[in-house]
Amino acid sequence: MSFDNHIATRHSARCLLAAFSLAFLSQDANAGTTLPPNVMSTCAFTPAEFGGIFESGSVSKNGGVQPANSFAFTPNSLCSFYKWSTQMFLWLTSPAPSRAGGGTHVFDSPVFFAVSPLDSNGQRDLIPAAPGRSLPFLPLISQRGNKGQEVVFDSKGKLHDVVRAAVGPNGRLLARDRAGQPVEIERVQAAPDGKPILLDRANRPVDFQATRAGAPTLFSDTGAPLALRPDTVLVNGRPQLVTTSGAVIQTEEGQAGGGALMAQNGSLVLYLLQVNDVWAYFNTGMKDNKITNPTPTTFPTLGSGLGQITTFAQQAPAPFTKSAFPDNVAMAVEVKSSWIETTGLANPDDYITIDATIPTYNPPLTQPNNTQSVQSGTKQTKLALVGIHIVGSTLDHPEMLWATFEHVNNSPNPQYTFTTTASGVGTQPADGPGGWIFSSTGATTANPNNLRITPNGTALNAVPGQTIGPSDVVRINPWGTASSSAQFTANNTDIVSLNKNVIGLLAAGDARQNYLLVGATWVLGGGPPSKGVITGTPQMANSTMETFFQPSNCFDCHSDDGGNMLGTPSGPDGFSGGLSHIWAATRPLFP
Repeated sequence: MSFDNHIATRHSARCLLAAFSLAFLSQDANAGTTLPPNVMSTCAFTPAEFGGIFESGSVSKNGGVQPANSFAFTPNSLCSFYKWSTQMFLWLTSPAPSRAGGGTHVFDSPVFFAVSPLDSNGQRDLIPAAPGRSLPFLPLISQRGNKGQEVVFDSKGKLHDVVRAAVGPNGRLLARDRAGQPVEIERVQAAPDGKPILLDRANRPVDFQATRAGAPTLFSDTGAPLALRPDTVLVNGRPQLVTTSGAVIQTEEGQAGGGALMAQNGSLVLYLLQVNDVWAYFNTGMKDNKITNPTPTTFPTLGSGLGQITTFAQQAPAPFTKSAFPDNVAMAVEVKSSWIETTGLANPDDYITIDATIPTYNPPLTQPNNTQSVQSGTKQTKLALVGIHIVGSTLDHPEMLWATFEHVNNSPNPQYTFTTTASGVGTQPADGPGGWIFSSTGATTANPNNLRITPNGTALNAVPGQTIGPSDVVRINPWGTASSSAQFTANNTDIVSLNKNVIGLLAAGDARQNYLLVGATWVLGGGPPSKGVITGTPQMANSTMETFFQPSNCFDCHSDDGGNMLGTPSGPDGFSGGLSHIWAATRPLFP
């Protein structure tokens, strides 16, 4: 990348010349992430320990699991954090026990509240679970930096702010000629000396304004000149724009702020935001100035903090009065999940599913050569869980623990190394094509994670030069650690080992056998992310939620604001600058 701030061009020379027809693929065979059979067991539950986390005290098919005891969390290894993550996933996807008010799963029981999209005032509502009530599924996730700004990650995992380059009336990148007149650029060519040649819509070279080094002077959509840097990096695996030396770098549309994703079965990926009751009452108590002594600056991590929230809930007006939180040991939990329609899936019983009301689009998103569809109504359908982020506060970890899970059939992995049972280093080859939910090409494709759909209000638009359709997705860091890290092999071994262990301990036919822990991250010793060492699997990304932001680091965007991890009520869209991107914008449950 060659700009001080990443320039998200809306069109590229390559995209301007390309047009692709769409052929939707059915899931006629499951691919499935293959776990190496000879991985060393470095992280595992004992059978007795695993049985003990079930409500009944023993493993049963799709049986209820208790939440991890987060205010008594005392880790003695990295594995402790991964096991916390796994137990929380199994709890969330368990049948809801009677104490939680009943429900198909804990995550859609009265223990959890759905979080609405931002309204016209930049605020969100907490939506309690109720029979027949629809959950607010959305076709996009907005990716924001730690101050609410639009961001993009380059191929090295470095975060860059997004500055939108000016475009002309036809949507082409806008440059200025030496007379200062704006000119739309149709395409870019390289001269024999490597310098750029900008061609206008009539295919004539533009005598553009240039820097001393010969690079075109570009401007943002606010008219500000864009500063260039001498280094060039890849964004999402693709080189961007031009360097200060004037060398041509082909441009490519980059995700800025959010993009939509389609699975290979033609289903749009839909997202759901949720928080648990402790989170909701804590937020309301803070907003109502009833939890102030002392005023918290973090989510609860101690029994005393949980006690304050419980007292506030007991004194809440009807019908919000709560004598206790049924799963209070979970502390504060925030969940983000991704879903697709089950239509076309070879084995829908291999997924955790729910019945839902979702938006429809006209023309249908699967229509060949479609470049724009607009929401036209709703329909009832069955959705399958493909990804889930779980974030929770624990004892001594005010930065919260961040974990992510994916379905085994989601996306192919590139090659990675692990420790074998013989204490050597083994290599798991890259996954090939065939049967993936989010890939038709496998992990060796030359252009993975290609963004094709960008939301615009209630419309979904194709990226210029493309049509609406599925992307070919690769999970760039298979188990959340970059291949350049000294911990790459060890971290991979821990995560793979635990996944094999849990799959083996779950009862045959339990749908949760088909979900894998991709990774978990936190701050070494706990504390503000900006002042601590990020550990665990710090480059993890969910291929259904950070598809176009790989590689990345949770704490690049979810960070503290001067030590206040709840942030301060400022910034765009009610953004606070704290750990949670929804905290400041969420209205209290009651005044």
